[in-house]
Amino acid sequence: MKKKYTIKDIAAECGVSTATVSYVLNDVKTQSISEDTRKRILHFANIVGYVSSSSARALATGRTNAFGVYSPNPENARIKHGIVAALAAEAEKNGYRLVVLTESCLARQMTDVDAIFAVDVSDEVFYRLGDNTFSPLLCIEGEIDNDLFYSITFDAEHLSAEASALAGGGEVCLAAESFHSARYAEYLLKHYAAVVSPSSALDQALPVYLASEGCVLPANGRLSLPYERLASEAVSVAIRAIKRADTPEEHIIRI
Repeated sequence: MKKKYTIKDIAAECGVSTATVSYVLNDVKTQSISEDTRKRILHFANIVGYVSSSSARALATGRTNAFGVYSPNPENARIKHGIVAALAAEAEKNGYRLVVLTESCLARQMTDVDAIFAVDVSDEVFYRLGDNTFSPLLCIEGEIDNDLFYSITFDAEHLSAEASALAGGGEVCLAAESFHSARYAEYLLKHYAAVVSPSSALDQALPVYLASEGCVLPANGRLSLPYERLASEAVSVAIRAIKRADTPEEHIIRI
């Protein structure tokens, strides 16, 4: 059973006094508390599902039944379209609508969505978004090294093994445009011989999995990305976080 956190627990985890936690959670303006401390407390309270009496009232009346998706980079557009389309369909099945966010989400708190999916963004951009987001924030096709947030990605180990089997065995290169999460790029290089641009795919000595087309060259075997399963997991985690229900212990989830 998931632990029920108290103000004392949050104070201990964040290295502050219980009074400081109380001031932050109750939005007391008369106290001098740094922005870093305030944000750390709010993020931690959100991820562990702490619900004060005031936040419980807000949960009862303040939901928008909308998810936001922020996907600012054009690279790997076909894959991102598949992710966003699957998120929209899964959100609709669960009574939510999906809203595309603009760069304004990096500069102001988004109060018109209940959770946000950030698709293929850098750590810097993710944390800028996080600075203004105190509802569930999930990283999709990227990795954030912080247990306050969830990252959901395709399982490169499984996909590379499938691509290798289609090509008759051996190492396979991944043909895709650049990824903005450095940690995710490192993860991909653990499971593919190299990550190359689609334009250079035919010049490689090894077989290549062309991600945007879902095929392995030169064998031309088909391999589909599990968009629906990724979207199902992302929406499930977001809804469970919104409802303060049990969430996965693993913060990096491979699909």
